[in-house]
Amino acid sequence: MKKTLITAVVAAITFAAPAMAWEGSTVACYDKELVPATYHYKKHLVKDGKKQYEHRNGRIELVSYPPVYRQVATLKTGSHYVMKQVKCHH
Repeated sequence: MKKTLITAVVAAITFAAPAMAWEGSTVACYDKELVPATYHYKKHLVKDGKKQYEHRNGRIELVSYPPVYRQVATLKTGSHYVMKQVKCHH
């Protein structure tokens, strides 16, 4: 029992020594920043625009309807993280 306890104490000191012995200096500081995904968009015509006469408010009016498009998105680059250098606060 005593032998196991001494071995455990020696192992704890040995593994903790490198963490306590570091005396380096900070060279630069960075923040992790998310860059969102980018997409390429295309428009596909669903219905042409048109003009037609309609009965409105007791009279005939020329009504214009714009074309209808469907938007299709294609992934260009996925979202990812970049490391951005920031000022160190020590």
